[in-house]
Amino acid sequence: MTVRYAVLLKVHYWNEFAERRLRHLLERAPNGDIHIFVDETHGQVGPIAHDRVIRATEGDMAELNVVLEPSGTLFWYNVDYPLYYFFLHHSSYDYYLMCEHDAVPNIDIDNFVRTAHRDGIDYVGFPTTEIGWPLKTGEAAYPKTFKLYQWLNCLSLHSKRSVEFLLERRQLLAQRYAAGEIAVWPNNEVFIPTEMFNNGFPVRSLADYGNIDRYNWWPPTLEDDLPQLQDHAFLHPVLDERKYVASCLRFSNLLSYKSLAEDSELRRLLGRWKPLSLAPLFLKEFARQAALKLMPTFLLNAIPSTQNAGRFRLMLRANRPNGNE
Repeated sequence: MTVRYAVLLKVHYWNEFAERRLRHLLERAPNGDIHIFVDETHGQVGPIAHDRVIRATEGDMAELNVVLEPSGTLFWYNVDYPLYYFFLHHSSYDYYLMCEHDAVPNIDIDNFVRTAHRDGIDYVGFPTTEIGWPLKTGEAAYPKTFKLYQWLNCLSLHSKRSVEFLLERRQLLAQRYAAGEIAVWPNNEVFIPTEMFNNGFPVRSLADYGNIDRYNWWPPTLEDDLPQLQDHAFLHPVLDERKYVASCLRFSNLLSYKSLAEDSELRRLLGRWKPLSLAPLFLKEFARQAALKLMPTFLLNAIPSTQNAGRFRLMLRANRPNGNE
């Protein structure tokens, strides 16, 4: 039996890096249909030389009858929304693979999907080892009898029936949210795995299909290193040089001398570049973190609760002097 599947490459820009990610997916999924979901909320993205492109904004998600929050970072907080939007317009596939622009599957995707189908798997994701704020967003939405889970969905596989179910559950939760029964909208990292596990859907981890040593929310992998990492089945985040350096600086506490020590993780991550060449970026990020450090708590809490912003906010709070709380 032939298993029909779609790959949804999610982007909010288009450049040579995105083009390379598309080419990689086309090579790895010869029998899958590769679709590009382009978030144009903050402006139109230029021409894309591909025959399956979906352009949408946050406002288009009203079609889903779900909660449209947080505004401005909707697709970051709810990475599952593009999946439902795509499904409403393309419901004939047996499986749907979501792939963020900075996630890289180094596997035979045809075989990956066939194996999941053979074993009757409905959801494949990545359980996080660092449990944090996303889990708390689900506490009010579920009964005490439910066990809450937190999984990354930068790259995740979903069966048709699981997508149908998840959309229905999002819609039911949206009704409760509108009625004031839920004060916090569940983040995707808690919503998807919690619904799957507690409602009897067969679930597997990406680790069941290959090496995941370079797959997490951080630290990043430099795109230039991919040829030497073919034995890693799944990688995230993979960034070009400019974004890689910026990420290493942004998610390191530059206000702590420990981050600058010779044996620090930051020095290791940026060791291939001469320090002087990084000085402009370092000074810019140092100034940004210093300003946030001095920011009153009520303003710090106003930073959008997106995946990375939330983690960064918690990191900053952990290093704030008591006098600023």
